[in-house]
Amino acid sequence: MSYSRREALLALPASAVMAGFAAGQPTREAPVAAATDPQFAPCLLIGGRKQVENCTFALTKLQSDDAKAFAKAEIAEHETMKKQLKGLGYDYPLAPATAGAGRAKVTAGTAPVSADAAAMIVLDHEVADQCIVNYRAEMGKLAGREFDKRFVGHQLDEHMALLDNVQTFRKHATPEMETVLADGQKTIEAHIAALKGMMASLDGKAKSD
Repeated sequence: MSYSRREALLALPASAVMAGFAAGQPTREAPVAAATDPQFAPCLLIGGRKQVENCTFALTKLQSDDAKAFAKAEIAEHETMKKQLKGLGYDYPLAPATAGAGRAKVTAGTAPVSADAAAMIVLDHEVADQCIVNYRAEMGKLAGREFDKRFVGHQLDEHMALLDNVQTFRKHATPEMETVLADGQKTIEAHIAALKGMMASLDGKAKSD
């Protein structure tokens, strides 16, 4: 019995497809649908950690009660998603203190992680570390309403990007992961609406001053 190239690619485990993408070797025949939950979970967990860290820092400087409430809600949102992913067998893909593919133990739940895929996950983790450092350095220069407006604007951009990810991931996730993502999308959309309202409010206050 013979197999086409497409059938062979479909038969590959998710980790193997992930390794191909990490190595920069995808082909037109490689199905996007083969990228499943083990690829999504590390992305969501690393992005969630960055949001929690940034919002926790922002809470030390925010003045607007609405912005403070939002930062707390954002932290709660990502903690909830973290618990949901843990229920599916996914923890943060490596110890946050580790860096460098040679020293970090990288996981994606029970799925095996290739060396190339692990290196990319470690790199994403290190990028998140740098994002947190840069965020604190830049935001630390601001105060008062200027800080609040920058926080809200940045969060709106982050949520639009997160919505892009979740909407795309939902097309390829397993039913179990899709349920988590669907719940997350509802929260993201509600947060986008709230952020737009806060932006308008802060702009209005600035004009009236």
